[in-house]
Amino acid sequence: MIVDPGAPEVTPPVVVTSPDGWLRATVDELHAGVVLSVNYTASTPLPGVAGVRKVRIMRKDTAAPVAVPVRSADTAWAVGGAGSAYDHEAPLGIPVIYTAVPLFEDGTSGPSSSLALTVPAPAPPADVWIKSLDEPGLSARVTVLAWPALKWSSRIDTAEVEGSPFPAAAQDVYGAAGSSITIDAEGEEIAALERLLTTPGVRLIQTGPASHRTDQYVLFSDPEQTLDGAPDASRTYSAGVLQVARPATAGQPLRIPGWSFNALAEAFETFDAVTASYSSFASLAVNGAL
Repeated sequence: MIVDPGAPEVTPPVVVTSPDGWLRATVDELHAGVVLSVNYTASTPLPGVAGVRKVRIMRKDTAAPVAVPVRSADTAWAVGGAGSAYDHEAPLGIPVIYTAVPLFEDGTSGPSSSLALTVPAPAPPADVWIKSLDEPGLSARVTVLAWPALKWSSRIDTAEVEGSPFPAAAQDVYGAAGSSITIDAEGEEIAALERLLTTPGVRLIQTGPASHRTDQYVLFSDPEQTLDGAPDASRTYSAGVLQVARPATAGQPLRIPGWSFNALAEAFETFDAVTASYSSFASLAVNGAL
């Protein structure tokens, strides 16, 4: 084996564990996500752990009024007390708290486990993440050249009132903001951004707290591309943006960037090779991240 003494040391991911030892998490910095796992046989095992069938994991950040379900853990299978989840929607640069609750086969629930961590905010100039909810690996860290001028449409119905100079009026909540956005991408991010802009589906736009821009679930429309110079230079994209509600989370499957049954089959020739590489099925489910 040849060792390069000038090569940087490989820093293992930081794993955060709940005080009871049952819930663990680590930040996936490459995709700005969080890998989560529960193991109710760890530490002091949960009483009745054999009856655990599922787990529900909620996320609460310091700026949110209520906790929300993690997309792949509303609910997730945890037969025998072990289960996994991936959160691709945690806000960036602020602490979040994850809380897991085991669900038994008889319909009852067990004690909650909690931990806190922070997904780092991206540094300028590429300080914006655009993410796919259906394909977490399809995410791009980009530079926004022009933030959208947000415009909220009013919903006011009026009717003339006989004998009065004033109309009768009723006002509903304002419509979601509509706008446009201009984005710059370089290198490998060009192909990812182009797929994000030209493939149907809800996208998540995120940046750090310093920008004072809340996370937005959006639909893109009418994307355009401009070359910034030579063919190998960066590209500038513009697109219409329509803000939408967060898509439903109930029953969504586990999706982890770059990991699937197909990826497993490509990496290993035999089942014995798989079992020799992972300490448990829980570790296999998250590709050894925990």
